Amino acid sequence: MGVWEIAFLSIAYLGILFLLAFWAEKKKAQNKSLINNPLIYALSLAIYCSAWTFYGSVGQITSNGLSFLSVYLGPTLVMILAWGFVRKMVRIAKIHNITNIADFISTRYGKDSRIGLGVTLISLFAGIPYIGLQLKAIGQSFDLITQSTPSATFYQDPSFLLFISLTLFILVLGPRKFDSSEKHEGMIFTIAMESIIKLLAFLAVGIYISYQIYQGWEAAPQLKNISLPSIETNGGYGNWFIQFILCGIAFLFLPRVFHVAVVEIGEEENLKQASWIFPLYMLLINLFVIPLGIAGYALLHSSGLNSDLYVLGLPIYFHSKLLAFIVYFGGFSAASGMVIMETMAISSMISNNLIMPLLLRQKGFFSDNQNQLGSINQNIRRSMIVAIMLLGYVHYRETESLVNLVSVGMTSFVIVAQFAPATILGIYWKKASRQGALAGILIGFSISAALLFLPTFGISTDAFRIEGLNPVSNAAYWSITFNLLALYAVSIISKQNGKDANQSYLFVDVFEYSKNIENSTIWRGKARLRDLRQALTGFIGKINTEQRLKQIAKANNLSLSETYADPILVTQTEKILAGFVGSTSARLIIAAISKEEQIGMSEVIHLLQKSRDLQASNAELVKIDAQKNEFLTTVTHEIRSPITSIRSLSEIMVDHDDISPEERKAFLETIIQESDRLSRLVNQVLDLEKLAAGKVNFDMRPIDLGAVIEKAMLNFTAIAQQNQVDIQVDVSQKRTHRQIEGDFEKLVQVIINLLSNAIKNVEPSKGLIQIRLYENATHICMDVEDNGIGIDPKFHDQIFEKFKQVDNPNRKIDSSGLGLSISKKIIEMHQGTIHLESSLGHGAKFILKLPIQKTA
Repeated sequence: MGVWEIAFLSIAYLGILFLLAFWAEKKKAQNKSLINNPLIYALSLAIYCSAWTFYGSVGQITSNGLSFLSVYLGPTLVMILAWGFVRKMVRIAKIHNITNIADFISTRYGKDSRIGLGVTLISLFAGIPYIGLQLKAIGQSFDLITQSTPSATFYQDPSFLLFISLTLFILVLGPRKFDSSEKHEGMIFTIAMESIIKLLAFLAVGIYISYQIYQGWEAAPQLKNISLPSIETNGGYGNWFIQFILCGIAFLFLPRVFHVAVVEIGEEENLKQASWIFPLYMLLINLFVIPLGIAGYALLHSSGLNSDLYVLGLPIYFHSKLLAFIVYFGGFSAASGMVIMETMAISSMISNNLIMPLLLRQKGFFSDNQNQLGSINQNIRRSMIVAIMLLGYVHYRETESLVNLVSVGMTSFVIVAQFAPATILGIYWKKASRQGALAGILIGFSISAALLFLPTFGISTDAFRIEGLNPVSNAAYWSITFNLLALYAVSIISKQNGKDANQSYLFVDVFEYSKNIENSTIWRGKARLRDLRQALTGFIGKINTEQRLKQIAKANNLSLSETYADPILVTQTEKILAGFVGSTSARLIIAAISKEEQIGMSEVIHLLQKSRDLQASNAELVKIDAQKNEFLTTVTHEIRSPITSIRSLSEIMVDHDDISPEERKAFLETIIQESDRLSRLVNQVLDLEKLAAGKVNFDMRPIDLGAVIEKAMLNFTAIAQQNQVDIQVDVSQKRTHRQIEGDFEKLVQVIINLLSNAIKNVEPSKGLIQIRLYENATHICMDVEDNGIGIDPKFHDQIFEKFKQVDNPNRKIDSSGLGLSISKKIIEMHQGTIHLESSLGHGAKFILKLPIQKTA
């Protein structure tokens, strides 16, 4: 095909992607999300695999050998082994309405605008060459497939038309919504589809070259003499290991990956499946890197073709136009997906952390424009998208023949990796301070930039070169090391204020506070409710503003008729605004309409403790409510059973006059037994509730536990004989006459409950129950042990629960499970303890300990 045909087909391809995005957005409007599933989430993560993956890895095979694997093993192991870390980031971002990596780090450190600005500028510095790298891949692959030479004037170059089309695509699908925290359904769906296209294209060319052309490598003798450089000859394992760590820690902090991994995720549960789907994708897309690299070098090296283009050059070499066309669009997908998401992410960072804060600090800007802040912010993002794309294109045109895909990619990785220490320590170490984070990021960036770029100006950095490490690994080692040291040292010597401490607790202990975040965030000051309404109206309109405020007020029992807003309302308003303009700008807007007071560390600790206690109490109430529901179900069943039996037997006797006296007597005895059973159940329920309410009077006096056992045995001698169970009592180990302080009848009830429980679980004629009484220096102890079916250890913590009945398929008699609950409560009222030792099939032993009576 000709130049313009390929150009217009490329534009048509973007048009198809636009239609897919529009369809996904339409489904979302119908409450049928296409992206809220693990597969689409994992495919969107594959945006990490840019043109560097599609073209660059193959190009590096004959020069760097297996070193290319470090780029993929790092992120793969992060998703397999550290998906819990990703989950924590996702939870934090969701709670605080965080929309980009700059907002994430600045929010952790007291919403410090300096940190947000620093992260934004560094991301821009690393991102522009990376975007230029993708545009270069698009341009060079376009020139290769059309066999054309790029024009010296950009406006006559057909690839410039692709650049314009790609920019328009981002403008249309990117900042369509004021709220950046809303899911970009269409954009993410197209990214996932592009991930499928680039994977299929890469597999297609790999299979074609490996099996269609050579019918397997045995039939390719001209390739057998090509050997790959080993890791040892390519810098050694130290070099490889540093790059492996670098790629792992940089993975999540690339703006585009952070956006799809943390901001655009639907449900946290998607992470579990994505933790193996994404590694599988990485395996498949690297499956044919080595054979394609070897074949490309053997067949195309002599032609002078750039090694980055071997993937596309091979099907062209074998005159397979269809495959070349497929590969071209695979590479176009890899490059365009990265450009789309990276540009969106960086434009959002510039708007939220650079331009909007500058505007909001201008006197009169907020008051003059507060009704149109949403549209202003949206226009800023659109302008930044155009500016970023232009800068990327200029970088591509100016450096087209100077750099390769891998070198630019690795340089960007080193720079972006400087965000890792502040982020990782920030969500696991409460003492990490804003001063430490800022120092670490700036020092790490300065060192990496110096070591990577000073040599290009003729300034030697050999004094800092570690033998065996290439420039990228060397820069990564020194920059990240000093980044960590600066973060730690400055954090130790600096002092956190109350707001910083509050944020550190909310990030580090996010899973403890996530369900009660409104009561865990501190804000003190005065803000008029009218001003909050007006600030929100500029972004979401009057109707939506009233709806959101009413929802917050209803959830927190707040009034919307007061002059000044409750602190919870202010906090929630700031959180909503953060979704539109980021945490830094949201804080400036709140500051413009309120007067905030400083908060001390003691207040932070006190409030967070109250919040934690409240959350624990709520969890306990939910648990108790569930237990009561289970209890009511059990008791209802227990009550219904004897009532049904009594009613049916009574009806039989009323309706049938010909019943014999013997049958009538048997029916009446059963009715009496069922009535007794019903009475016991009701009494147990009443006893339990009285004990829980503290309404039972205990007749405490000195008593001998041996006498208690004798009294309990009077009730069980006949029952034991009837069930052919042997009960043995051993009091030989109690050698003194010391007594306990207790209620005689209540303790008899405990032993009766334990014996009753044991008899139900032993086998007739083989059953053995042993009661042992012994003492130590402070307590008199009693064991009640049986040789019955036993209780699974996983139920030991539940067996005494107030409303819990442990299921056991081997039990012979159903029970409401109240006896052990009552026994535990009685023992606790005597300042004693009771616990269980048991396992399935090996009987059960209940151990009671009661304090010895104190002598005067």
